[in-house]
Amino acid sequence: MSSSGASTVRKAKQRQQAVKPIRMLICAASSLTRTGLERLLEPQPTLRVAGTVASAGELSSAIGQLDPDAVLMHCGGQSPEMDWEELIGFGVPVVLMVDGGNISIVTTALTRGINAILTGDATGDELAAATHSAVAGLLSLSGDLADLVSQGLRLSSQDEADDSAMTADGSPEHLTARERQVLEMMMEGLSNKEMAVQLNISPHTVKFHISSILGKLGASSRTEAAAIGLRRGLITI
Repeated sequence: MSSSGASTVRKAKQRQQAVKPIRMLICAASSLTRTGLERLLEPQPTLRVAGTVASAGELSSAIGQLDPDAVLMHCGGQSPEMDWEELIGFGVPVVLMVDGGNISIVTTALTRGINAILTGDATGDELAAATHSAVAGLLSLSGDLADLVSQGLRLSSQDEADDSAMTADGSPEHLTARERQVLEMMMEGLSNKEMAVQLNISPHTVKFHISSILGKLGASSRTEAAAIGLRRGLITI
């Protein structure tokens, strides 16, 4: 190799070494989850673990002390007890990992300005890509969540256009025509797959509708939602 060629290679390596890795602050309730995420990030040359915390309540002091470039927050089955506006106010990009694609958490996070949301089985490469996207100010969703949100927005738009029963006062318990169908099937005890077959939609879309119904009715279970629907005259026997 010529001296000029060797010089070019050295300069390229120097530029690569000069790029500082993104320092990640991990937030997860379980110590096993925190350890797993650390191991997932270790092979990623562009990421480095700056520290870990066990709860959202510890983020404020940890961010002040560690000054991370991004926060990796893991959510289990429930939304973290966190003031989302306060989290965004820290000015640190957030990558949210959600177990099971909980649409309620996803919807809340998106409306509050979270940049990147992945399902709990994301790979290290996916985490790296989502982190760089978030740091760049771009929106990043894992494939299944992107499909679910897209289907939900499309169906919601169609339902609103076709639904003549919309209440004039915009009551938060208002259900679209499709949601009323799903609620009736919930009362009949149908499974998500059975609903999907009858409505000719995907099980993911059924799950989206059920999460929306529970949220609008303030119900914690399918049974409670059906009972509320009957009591308020949203469905009939």
